[in-house]
Amino acid sequence: MRVLLADDNPHLVLLYRAVLEDAGFEVVSASSGIAAISAAQGQPIDAAVLDVLMPGVSGDAIAERLRLDQPGLPVLLMTGDYGEQFVAGSPVPVLRKPFPPEELVRAVRGLVSGGTVVEH
Repeated sequence: MRVLLADDNPHLVLLYRAVLEDAGFEVVSASSGIAAISAAQGQPIDAAVLDVLMPGVSGDAIAERLRLDQPGLPVLLMTGDYGEQFVAGSPVPVLRKPFPPEELVRAVRGLVSGGTVVEH
C-alpha cells in the first residue's frame, strides 16, 4: 500500500514516515501542498495523510485535487488546535495532533481497509 504523507513540519514528516514504513506501508512524503500534489502525479497512491494547515495549499484542498485524478481516494487529515476551524464538520476523518504513533497506524489501516477511522 502506497501512502502519500504531507506535513510542513520536516520533523513530523520524518517521524510519521518512519512509523508508517515500520508498519509496512510504502510512503511518498512531501513537505508542502504543492510538493504533495506533484508527488502524487504519475504514480497511484492508495491513501493520503495530509496536514490541514500548510503554506500554499491546505490539506483539504490537496485532497480535493487528488480526488479529481483518483475519485474515492481515502484521505486522513491531521491538524493541531489552529486547524480545528478548517475541519469542523469535515466528511474526511481527522487526527488531532499530537497523537501517539500507533494511532496513526491504526487510522491508516482503517482507511485503506475501508473500515472505520476513529478520530482523536
